Amino acid sequence: MNVSRCSQQQASLDWNLRPIVFGLLLSGFLGVVGCTKEALDPVQTVEWYKQHEAERMAMIQKCMNNPGQLEGTPNCVNARGAADALFRGQ
Repeated sequence: MNVSRCSQQQASLDWNLRPIVFGLLLSGFLGVVGCTKEALDPVQTVEWYKQHEAERMAMIQKCMNNPGQLEGTPNCVNARGAADALFRGQ
């Protein structure tokens, strides 16, 4: 009688762990998928973009080509900020 109880408890323990394992796997997958190339690029400052015209223009063009995904990224914001500051003469 004790043997059957132990096997029932182990079966229920495995069933109780499935949502946890599924959640961990799903979280890991979403974490990997969420890492885009843009997120891995080094972030340049506004001052850096002021001093590097070719890179500034390339980043602004890249951001304009894909505004839905890139508009709020730090490099797009900093490149636009540098262009605005240079336009105002700062």
